[in-house]
Formats: sequence, structure tokens, C-alpha cells
Amino acid sequence: MNKTNSNYYASNFNFELIPPPNTLDKQIYSKPPNFNSLFSQDLLSLQDILEMNNINLENYKNGKAEIIYSEEPYFGNRNIYLDELIDYLNLREPYNKENYKKFQYINYNKKNNILFSSNIESGNLRMVIKHSDNEYDLITRPETNSLKAYQWFYFIVKPNEMNFSFQNSTIKFNIINLYKKTIIFNDQIHVLCHYNNYWTRDTSDIFYYQNNFPITNDILNNNNSNTYQKDNTLNFGGLNTNLNTNNNINNQNFFHTLTFSFDFKKIETPIKYVYFSYCYPYPYSKLINFISSLNKFTNYLRYEEIGKTLNGNLLHMLVITNFGDSFDILAKKPSIILTSRVHPGESNTSYVVQGLIEYLLSNNNVAYKLRKNFIFKIIPMLNPDGVIRGNYRMNLLGKDLNRMWTEPDIKTCPTVYYSHQMIQKTLNSRDIYLFCDFHGHSNKQNYFLYSCGENNNENDLALIHLFNKDSIYFDKKACYNKISPQKMSTARAVMKNKYGIELSFCLESSLCSFKLPNGSIYPFNIDSYKKIGKDFISILSKFCNSKIYNSIINVVNLDIKDNKKGKKGKKKNKKNNNIILPPIIHHKPYYSVSVSNPK
Repeated sequence: MNKTNSNYYASNFNFELIPPPNTLDKQIYSKPPNFNSLFSQDLLSLQDILEMNNINLENYKNGKAEIIYSEEPYFGNRNIYLDELIDYLNLREPYNKENYKKFQYINYNKKNNILFSSNIESGNLRMVIKHSDNEYDLITRPETNSLKAYQWFYFIVKPNEMNFSFQNSTIKFNIINLYKKTIIFNDQIHVLCHYNNYWTRDTSDIFYYQNNFPITNDILNNNNSNTYQKDNTLNFGGLNTNLNTNNNINNQNFFHTLTFSFDFKKIETPIKYVYFSYCYPYPYSKLINFISSLNKFTNYLRYEEIGKTLNGNLLHMLVITNFGDSFDILAKKPSIILTSRVHPGESNTSYVVQGLIEYLLSNNNVAYKLRKNFIFKIIPMLNPDGVIRGNYRMNLLGKDLNRMWTEPDIKTCPTVYYSHQMIQKTLNSRDIYLFCDFHGHSNKQNYFLYSCGENNNENDLALIHLFNKDSIYFDKKACYNKISPQKMSTARAVMKNKYGIELSFCLESSLCSFKLPNGSIYPFNIDSYKKIGKDFISILSKFCNSKIYNSIINVVNLDIKDNKKGKKGKKKNKKNNNIILPPIIHHKPYYSVSVSNPK
């Protein structure tokens, strides 16, 4: 593991100018959010939003909007016009190793009341345009070499000590080039910010709506005068509100704007940096530091570098088992394969997997029995380049790696290619008992499983039953037990169809929030994400206990029979005789069904 202490950025990025948050794991949630009704017509109407948006549009048309920050040095300190802005929004950035690290992150107007930066790992602020001292349009960097999937954002703001007035300290930020039609934030779950050594959601005035700026690749060079019109559709917490029926002008797609505000009176003196992020960041460097901290677990853990990324960064794998067992016992152990972070913007999954690893390496009896019976192979970050770069979904060539598993190419998606090699080598020496790929979900709440069987697959239903019984964050209704045609090239589908791994899953956890049985909604925090990982291990141990498993199957079979009652013209299926009976693990049942409010 000593290699992880070396220079782990093959791209040689400089992240030293702005210090990262040094207390990332601290939270300040002591009770459910109690925000005012920020979407109330009494506070800010739909028409108010449109009027403010039109004022900004006029600034672009008249050349009154000023570029104050850009990562491309050729812009300089000047104003920007509407046509130029739209061209810039649709400028796709190709990957090139030679220019991959040339961005200079310049604050052109250093006399401005606030200063911006994206010179941090996973940061992706591309340009800032000023409308007034209290309102700024922000443009995030597009997915590298891709036409879509903008959604992740991560940047820093610092009040300028020379010019900032705390008497007028509320600043409005408009991120104007987001791609999706809905977003995770709403009147209860606000944008994340980090200040005074804590992550919190102290932002306010959250709105999300389709803006005036077309996605020109979808317009197909249409020069109609309506090019810059929009459909006047606003989105509040997932609900679309149409102001008129003209919702589709020339069949064009448009970018969306996320608007939020922050009052800088909240930060302590001396004036410090404030970080804003789509979800809790988990950069590549944090993974390296975490892996380096595990050196003491020499009896349980081995570290392997199974390949390199397009940009030369290492693809890490952790192997966890009881290495003190004899060679004969080790040779007979089946393997469990776990992967994560194939999509860079799903940073929550890194905390889930870290919690899983920490619990699996603990002295708990559950973890001990699993280490005695299995060999865990864990790839915690499948897309390091995308994570470093601040992408949301793609790698550096604009490839969605979770659609590349059927026939991965070492030249375009090497991390998936090396993962395939590892799985093939594993199958040459032992069985793979279970595969699970960890993802984040941008719309749904809680966490849930996608499997590869039919709706009445007993093994899938047994595992879902256990999660639903023992984990308060789990949502059984959101689970999906089939492979849709467009998902045939995903990891879970290929593991089932190509390698015959019957227990092949995708675990999806919300990037935002969970809903308790009593209806209360809470934002996920880092501790609750880690608890999902811990719950995964404890529930897996129950699934592998034959006594518990058989009792669950009886319940599952009753549910299947109940579902079939009343369906005319359909014969009852015969009982599945191909159940994968898990290895027997004798241990006391371990339950984790209660949870206090997130702290």
C-alpha cells in the first residue's frame, strides 16, 4: 500500500491554491429541516422569476453582462452578448492530454465584491457572469467530449475583504447550463454548502426552471427567429408549472437554471471560503487517503492496482478476507465483487462503500464470519479521471462506462476492460457468489435494488425482503427486478448474462434524501450514507445464513402465491428448483432496525 502515498495524479493537477474542506465528515443536522415555504406565491411568484430572468436576458442582449471569472484565459475582462453566450454554452470540450491541465481559473475583476474559484479536485466552474453585486450567472464545465449530462457542480466563493458589504450580504447564484428536466433540490432539501468547518444546507430561495438558452446540437442549425424563446416551464421540487401551452418551440431542447441564494453574514470572521456542491464531494485524493489509512489491517486486507485510466491514474482494488486461513480453505472460498463510482457525479456511493469497507474490516462478529467464508474484491472508484475532472457521468472520451460492459475497449474504457479481466481471472479459480454495483439516483428517495431476475425470482425477493425488514432507509417499492432492453450493457446485466452470476444487483441510493415510514423527509448526510454500507454487510450475512434464508423463502413464496391469485388465464409457475443455497454461516442474528435523527 505504500505506493498510494506517491503522486497519485498522473495528470499533475494543482489543487494547492484553495484548501479543501478539512472537516468533511461533520454534520449539523439535529432535527428535520424547518424552512419557510420558499415556493409560496407570497414570497416569490412564477411571474417574479420570469421577470428577473428577462432582466438578465436583456443584459445579454445589450452587452451589459460582465465576465468576471473564467477558466479560459483568452476571454479577458469584458462583457458578453447573447449569441456569443449561447455558442459558448454549446461548446463541447474534446479530451486532449496536452491541454488537459492548462486552465488558469482567472478572477478578472479582483475588485469585485466576491471572488470565485474552481481550482479544486472535482471542481467544474467554467465561467461567472455578473449582473449586479448581488446576482451572478454561473456556467459549469461540460462533460468532457460529450453532448449532455451536465448536472454536477462544485465551486468556491470568497467574499472580497476589500469590497464586500455585510449590509447587503445575500448573493443570488444562477447555474444556467444544467441539462436535466428535474433536480434533487426542493423546498425542503436545499443546495449543499460548506463553511465554518461544516457541511450544511443553509442556502435559500431555490428555483429550477427551463431558461432561454437552446441546446443548439438539438436545434440542427435552425435559424428561426424563435431560437431564443423558451417554453416558460418552471420546475419546483419536481413539479412542472406551465405558464402557457406553447411548450415546444420548433422541437428544441433548452438548458435549465438552478437559482439559489446564500447570506454571507453566516460565515465567521476572518472571511473564509464557502463551498457549494451538488452532493457531498468525494474526490480521488480522499479515496487514496482512505486506502492509505488501512495499512494496519494486514490480516484481512490486500491492495492491488489492476490497471490505469486514460489519463494514467491508478485503478485500485481492495481484497478482503481472512488471509490467515490455510491455502486449501482460501482456494475454496467463493468471491463477492463490489464496484462503485462508475459515474463521477454520484459521489454519495463512495461514502456508502467506505462505510461498507470500514464495517467489513471491523471486529464485529458479522464481519468476521463473512471474511471467513468469502473473498471480497472491491473496486471503489471505476472512473477516477471523471472524478478528478468534475464530470457528472462520463469518462474523458465522453463514454458512459456503465453502457460499455458488453465488449469494453482498452483504448476507450480501460477501467471496465481491466475489471472484466479481473472477473474472468476470478472465475478461473473460484465461483463468484454475488456482484453489486453501487450507484446514486438523482430523482428518487431512499435506497433500493435493481436485480436481473423476473418479478418472482425467490433469491432476489428474499434479499429485498431482508433489506426492507432491517434497513430504515430502504424503499421496497422502488426496487426493479428486470433488465430493460436499454440496460443490457450495464454491469449487472453483463455479469448475469455473460458470466452467469445469478445474484447480480445494482444498489441505488438517493443523491439527496430519504423518507421515513412516518412520512418525515430528511436529507442524507455522510453518516447515513455510511450506514447504508454497514447495513449492506449485515443484511448480506443474514442472507447467507441458511436458517434465516429458509425462513425468508417461506414468506417470499407466500407473497408470490398472493400475487398470483385472481389472475385469470395464467397457470401457477412451478416452484423454482434452482435456488442458490448460500453457504452456512453460524452466528447470532444481527439486527439494525432503529435509527435516530441524522446528526
